Amino acid sequence: MKDVANMALPAGVSLRAATTADIPAMIEVVNLAFEEEAFFVNRPRTHAAQLEEHFQSGGFLLAECDGRLAASVYYELRGRLGYIGMLAVDPQWQRRGLGRAMMQAAERLLRMSGCLTAELSVVNVRTALQGIYHKLGYRLTGSTEPPEELRQKLTMPVQLLRMEKNL
Repeated sequence: MKDVANMALPAGVSLRAATTADIPAMIEVVNLAFEEEAFFVNRPRTHAAQLEEHFQSGGFLLAECDGRLAASVYYELRGRLGYIGMLAVDPQWQRRGLGRAMMQAAERLLRMSGCLTAELSVVNVRTALQGIYHKLGYRLTGSTEPPEELRQKLTMPVQLLRMEKNL
């Protein structure tokens, strides 16, 4: 994991690969980080079964400080394309550069695995996210309807915006 970590991590924060034993802590951090989506979804962002399913197709990087989970990010290898999703930073750790560091670590892991492009999706009604990812080098490449699991949670219509970055 040292090959993936970089100097951008805040002081005292370490990075490691997640295991399924981390799911309870991950649920807590992800749902806290995504509480701001309550204006368009009627349920928590994730649950144990969803995270277990994600472990079948990809993995998670975790950032910890003093044994507590501070952030997580999902990554999935899809040939030369890598997918990054569910970036979650505990609200106590937001605005300290940890989200950027997690993205950089995930991108580096994808690059080291042979991916040439990183892809992510953002919900169109969270307009600030587009600017944040644009600053990280991502560009808008299209839009799509949300998957059924998300549609069941929605309280208003949304689109998923696809963004990509050359690695």
